[in-house]
Amino acid sequence: MTPPSSGVPGGGARPAADLPLAHPWFAIEWHADGIVRIWEPHVSRLLRANMFLVKGRDRDLVIDAGMGVESLRGFLAPLLDKPVTMLLTHAHVDHVGSAHEFAGDLVMHAAEAEQMRNPPDDWRLSFDEYPEDKRRRLQAAGFDTTGLLIAALPRPGFDHRAWRVPGVEPTRLVDEGDAIDLGDRRFEMMHTPGHSPGSISLWERATGTLIGGDAIYDGLLIDTLPESDPAAYRVTMQRLRNLPAKVVHGGHRESFGASRLAAICDDYLRSGAAP
Repeated sequence: MTPPSSGVPGGGARPAADLPLAHPWFAIEWHADGIVRIWEPHVSRLLRANMFLVKGRDRDLVIDAGMGVESLRGFLAPLLDKPVTMLLTHAHVDHVGSAHEFAGDLVMHAAEAEQMRNPPDDWRLSFDEYPEDKRRRLQAAGFDTTGLLIAALPRPGFDHRAWRVPGVEPTRLVDEGDAIDLGDRRFEMMHTPGHSPGSISLWERATGTLIGGDAIYDGLLIDTLPESDPAAYRVTMQRLRNLPAKVVHGGHRESFGASRLAAICDDYLRSGAAP
């Protein structure tokens, strides 16, 4: 998760009835390394996560599933012409919303599989419906916790109060050293806990490409959740600091290169949290 910015309010004070319609719901960006970044621009910055599509010779790979406000699989349908694997970097609400649409081949770490099977009931689209203790933790970290988590509606008649993340059974549980082979691209699994116990990053050794989930991105790294482990996060940061990555695609915000990776890791290791 990342902090809100002025682009979309952290919660947003406008009532749902006054929100504009947004079509398409998703935004998309093609990178030179053949990786496609997808995000939801009308979701609060706090929960505006990245999703990625990697097209392979034999299989396509989708990494993370956003909020599920609108169908991710439907949006990607024109780009999907092979069997598809969905990999979840971890099981937080902003990364798993459309995971059920990829139930035929859903991959994640065992440590968070139960949360995917039975998503928490307090995952809602309005901070007004969040438990008070959850709101206090976010407020203490400097987040705006008022109003809605969306600044637009995906379609007429959308009822944010009825939105829920469906549970789904993972088809494969992965851990350190496992791999996903697309035929012409191969991604190794790195277990990178700290933000959450089952956080997974993907490493493509041949190209120096790291897809880091919420273990690494260019923003405030969160290690204060009940399931976070700052000591484990420091080990992860040291490990990523030593990785010969050329490009990093993080769980939030824009992608970056080797020098910024080093700076983010060094800042965390010095202070316990990135700037």
